[in-house]
This record gives sequence, C-alpha cells and structure tokens, in this order.
Amino acid sequence: MTQNQKIIWDETEMAQNKAKDLLETGTASNEEDAFNMVICDYELMEWEFEDFKEHLKSILDDISPDGSFYVEGRNMGWRHLSAHVKIQADSAEDYIEKSFPKTSEWSLRGEYDPKIKKLEYTLSHHDAPTGEFYSVQHA
Repeated sequence: MTQNQKIIWDETEMAQNKAKDLLETGTASNEEDAFNMVICDYELMEWEFEDFKEHLKSILDDISPDGSFYVEGRNMGWRHLSAHVKIQADSAEDYIEKSFPKTSEWSLRGEYDPKIKKLEYTLSHHDAPTGEFYSVQHA
C-alpha cells in the first residue's frame, strides 16, 4: 500500500530543529545562539532548500511526467481570491516561479496522495498569513 507523503518548507521550524541538534551536541550553549548559528549558516539553509525542491520535484514528476499541471487555488492573497491555471513546468524552480506568489518569504505544508496523484498544500506568506490552499493534478 502506498502511503501519502508530507512535504514541508518552513524556515523557522527547520532552523529550530537544527538548533536543537546543535544544543544536544554541545555546539551551542543556549537556544538563542543555536538558532542564530543555523539562520546565519547560508550553506545549510541552501542545502535544506535544495532537499525540499528535490522532494517537490519527485512529487511533480509522479503527478505528471510531461510537466503539465492543473493548479487550483483558494483564499489567495489579501483579497482571498480563487483561481485555477494550467501550467507547464520542468523543474521545482519552474513550478514555484509559475504557481507561487511573487514573494521570497513563504512556508508550505502539504500532502501528496500517490494513489490519486494529487498534491494539496497550504502556502503562507505576508499577504496570506493564515494560508492559501492549493491542489495540483495532471492537466
């Protein structure tokens, strides 16, 4: 039986988890120092984001090997709009560029159901702090 896969990108949560590791190993003396060490480690942040994009790409490849996606969004932006779009994307970066709001600060929490090949996620950012809701399927 194929299980659903969780996908998460939350810089703060990731940094807190890595900071706990630094505290446990004695690399940092307190929580604040540990958190700051992680946030200032640009290579670590970049590696973590690369891992996230690889995971997203594997899900997108399973949904649509040809890169054709139908994306539905609800509660988008400060006006809480709804919309849908068909996009063509050959990488995680391309998908993010074409389907995410134009902001550099966002977090994503989602779940992929491989049985029905559908990704659903909540994307939070400054214009939608409580989250926008998306579903992605093959177009």
